[in-house]
Amino acid sequence: MSYIKPEVPKLLQMLEMVAGASANAKVADGLDEANISHTAVYVGEGDEAVATCTCDMGAAAALGCSLSLIPPAGAEDMVSSGKLSDNAADNLYEVMNIFSSLMMDDKSSHLKLVSVKDGADDAITGKTVENVSFLLNLGAYGEGTISFNAV
Repeated sequence: MSYIKPEVPKLLQMLEMVAGASANAKVADGLDEANISHTAVYVGEGDEAVATCTCDMGAAAALGCSLSLIPPAGAEDMVSSGKLSDNAADNLYEVMNIFSSLMMDDKSSHLKLVSVKDGADDAITGKTVENVSFLLNLGAYGEGTISFNAV
């Protein structure tokens, strides 16, 4: 893998910037494809897809709402409806852009976010893919799971 696996301490630093000091994360077993609500696609220097970050609706709503302090009840409503508001979707894109730095260091290849799409169709999967998943708790904004996948 030419990218680093995100680790809890660095993820927590980013989550605290997004959701405050109450944010918490721990390594999780994974994210079932049927539960993926959004997929962030990252490309390498040759514009090929080299990594994705998938999340369930709980994580998408919590991350999307906490960034701009949309009331927590709004996040709950989005989880219930299965759809992010336009503002929360824009915020999720920004958070996923910030997350790109979790997969890079001074020795890794560069990658950049190109899209955040609904569903799992663009998720990178397969035997040669490195995966790491986290259960996020963003306090009043709720819980959810994210999974980083890279070739």
